[in-house]
Amino acid sequence: MTGIVFRGPKDPSEFPNWRFETLEIDYDRETASVWMNYRVDAPQCYTPTMLAELLQLRDSLRVLGMSGRIEQFPFRYLVMTAKRPGVFSLGGDLATFAAAIRRQDLATLVTYAHACVDLVYGYSQSLDLPIVTLCAVQGQCLGGALEAALAFDFILAEENAMFGLPEVAFNTFPGMGAVTMLTRRVGSALTQQIIMSGQTYTGRQMFELEVIDQVTSPGTIRAAAVEWMRDAGGKKWRRRRAIAEARRRSHPVTHDELIRITELWAECSARIEERDLRHMERLVRAQKRLIGSRQNAPEGEQLLVSSSS
Repeated sequence: MTGIVFRGPKDPSEFPNWRFETLEIDYDRETASVWMNYRVDAPQCYTPTMLAELLQLRDSLRVLGMSGRIEQFPFRYLVMTAKRPGVFSLGGDLATFAAAIRRQDLATLVTYAHACVDLVYGYSQSLDLPIVTLCAVQGQCLGGALEAALAFDFILAEENAMFGLPEVAFNTFPGMGAVTMLTRRVGSALTQQIIMSGQTYTGRQMFELEVIDQVTSPGTIRAAAVEWMRDAGGKKWRRRRAIAEARRRSHPVTHDELIRITELWAECSARIEERDLRHMERLVRAQKRLIGSRQNAPEGEQLLVSSSS
């Protein structure tokens, strides 16, 4: 069974010098923002180790927000982004999924899925802190990575970033937040279209569909995010926080709803046919090739792993 070892929160007195295997934490005083970066050398999907660290960071930020350390490091924004060129994240750990399905290990799928929706739910509630959350995307943001992004208050992306929910390609569905979060943003009809098509969309297309909030030129995501947060006097931050809270009140997300949907995902995925499982395994191999190719790829080159791989 896949183990997700839950870890206690980091010591707030050591912020911003927290150390993780898969994440890098930065603090920007000008914008009062904490940046959660996927490391360049981190796995390009949500492995059990990365999930454990993301949950630990969630708990650490909550402790930080209630500590006296917050006076020294004011905290208004949480930004999720990646330092890997060309890849934000490829989403769920398909190797773990495929191995669990092969051995009919539903418990591993459920354990993994519960950890994911615990994280997504925390993001959807802005970690229960008086902050605004921003997801800043460059490169490929697929599957579970898009589900995590959708839980943030606002999404900013480079116009050539690539978004998609490819799960339909192996006869399952995105079960870790996409149904709930997309419906809250764009309604049920467009949500069904995006999920059932398995199509890949550019950042520009996602902006036109009103899934994301703002686009920027290729190669400018970090500067654009800083500019978006710049705010003399905090007027923009207060307005954004109010808008995000109004969205939560008008379209509430419950942990129970996310759990019930993700358990449907686990049951559906555990029953996929052999041909679908082989397709999933081919996609795992394609992701591994992507990791290897990325080491030698020219900067900015797109190496898209699509649902047709």
